[in-house]
Amino acid sequence: MHLGDALSLLVAALGAFGVPLLAGRIGIPAAVGEMLFGALVGPAVLGWIQPDGFFEFLGQLGFAFLMFLAGLEIDFGKIERQGAKVVLGATGVALGVFVLAFAATLILGLPSFLFVAVGAVGVSVILVTLNETGLGRSALGQMIILIASVGEFITIVLLMVTTVYARAGFGWPLVLTLVKLTAVLLAAYLVLVVLRNLLWWYPASFTRLMAAKDPSEIGVRAGMVMMLVFVALTSMLGVKPILGAFVAGALSSFVFREKGILETKLSSIGFGFFVPIFFIWVGVDFDVKAVARMDVLPLLGLLLLGSLLAKILATLPLAGRGFSLREALAAGFLLNTPLTLLVVIARIGTDAGLLDELTSGATILLAAVTAVFLPSVFRGLAQRRNRLA
Repeated sequence: MHLGDALSLLVAALGAFGVPLLAGRIGIPAAVGEMLFGALVGPAVLGWIQPDGFFEFLGQLGFAFLMFLAGLEIDFGKIERQGAKVVLGATGVALGVFVLAFAATLILGLPSFLFVAVGAVGVSVILVTLNETGLGRSALGQMIILIASVGEFITIVLLMVTTVYARAGFGWPLVLTLVKLTAVLLAAYLVLVVLRNLLWWYPASFTRLMAAKDPSEIGVRAGMVMMLVFVALTSMLGVKPILGAFVAGALSSFVFREKGILETKLSSIGFGFFVPIFFIWVGVDFDVKAVARMDVLPLLGLLLLGSLLAKILATLPLAGRGFSLREALAAGFLLNTPLTLLVVIARIGTDAGLLDELTSGATILLAAVTAVFLPSVFRGLAQRRNRLA
């Protein structure tokens, strides 16, 4: 390992440990603090870490791990227990978000690629907020989680398709991308069929995967293999590896409904090191000068306005369907916190040449602003309703 790589690893490891402690004291999400730390130690300020070499590899691995955990968070058991009517209703809301996001992007004069950012829905901040408020098992909490789970999948698929369309338009490249996406989903289905049959015929052989104490940690190895196989498959097909990582996580969650200790172990590895390294990497590669310009604020305002309109208008129909208007508004605000996916969209858009540094910076600022402030708005609306009930 070169001296520069060793220094980068040392600084990043110290940041991954210390930043969450400081972030908790000042009341911001750890991911936001890690991105700020990365910007501080990156080439734009102190220059202690360069966004290349071994550190870049760790960031890419953290990127894949994050999307794997996002897929693993989907609770298919809860989705099935909700019933077809509720699932269809949540899917309708999620689709409505993107229809409204596309309209808002056109009306506000934003680049067409940004409709994915305006409509992006993610699960991570939502789960944390619902757990903190004690509303995770409430009817409102379950509906929000269901909408977010469907919306996250739609976001990732649209991100892949829109990236190709924005670069090549309608034509063979787009058709080929759709064929590749279908191939990935078909491969996932075949793996699903095989695993479900093996689990049915040889259930005892899978008990070791969920064992709390296993010297070889076979369950963790199985999860890592699943992720890396689909990352490799999508890479060979020329599809963004994050889709493979997400599909692998969702597939693992679907097959092993009682993930229990296995999910805890994988989350500990991911959120304990690799995911923080990814956020630090994003901060290191962040163009501080671009977002320091005053003209980033109008763009940030337009993105925030479009996102709020898309999410709130899409959730308003929940009012009168078992939820109050206040709860419907609360759901709309909380769905506006796709922290990790906005960072992913900014990263992919920049790498594909679809976003300039200013627009990418505004998208990452949107991720930080919504993750810091909107959960508090949700708490004020939802918990007040809960106290009055």
